[in-house]
Amino acid sequence: IEGDLFGDGHLQGNPKWRLDFTSSSTDELKRFGKEFYLQFSVKGKIRKCTTNKFGTTYNYGINNKPISRVLFLCGVPTGNKVLQQTKIPRWILLNKLYFTRFAQRLFDCEGCVDVSSKCIEINMSKSSNLIEDGYEFFRQLKRYLMKYHGIKTTNPFTITGFNTRKDGIKTKPIKIKIKNKESLIKFNENVGFETYSKRQ
Repeated sequence: IEGDLFGDGHLQGNPKWRLDFTSSSTDELKRFGKEFYLQFSVKGKIRKCTTNKFGTTYNYGINNKPISRVLFLCGVPTGNKVLQQTKIPRWILLNKLYFTRFAQRLFDCEGCVDVSSKCIEINMSKSSNLIEDGYEFFRQLKRYLMKYHGIKTTNPFTITGFNTRKDGIKTKPIKIKIKNKESLIKFNENVGFETYSKRQ
């Protein structure tokens, strides 16, 4: 759940304290809903996302203030993740099973398989004043992929220019790649993708 919310999810803080998980696949939303129900015995609702102009997406929305506050205390950032500091929670980093599941969900949400370059890439955008914070987040991911599974990645990197959002805020995508053949095999065996198309 934490990995999903760090990726394609959104946790609203005061005063609403609610959360959404977004996907173009209703199967993905049902998977998230099932995971959430197993942990908290709370169900949400699927609705069409009206703010996305780049295709049809849906939100799985959950209105539950106590659980939303608990998730915040467990390290999920509230609000727009592009515009604030984010770190992988320490309790996740210190447990191999927790970290592996967190990484799997993060790669499923934010990663892609580049068939032409024979690599796996993951990227997340940060505002221009938080580029170093983005680097540190991916350094955490890099260190613990190596520590727990011997998976080598590139150092975090970004593009030369900035992307300008419609609100005028400049952002950059921070990226790491898994390019080494042995590491790609280890990723597939130990972390992997749940999304069928990415597994293929």
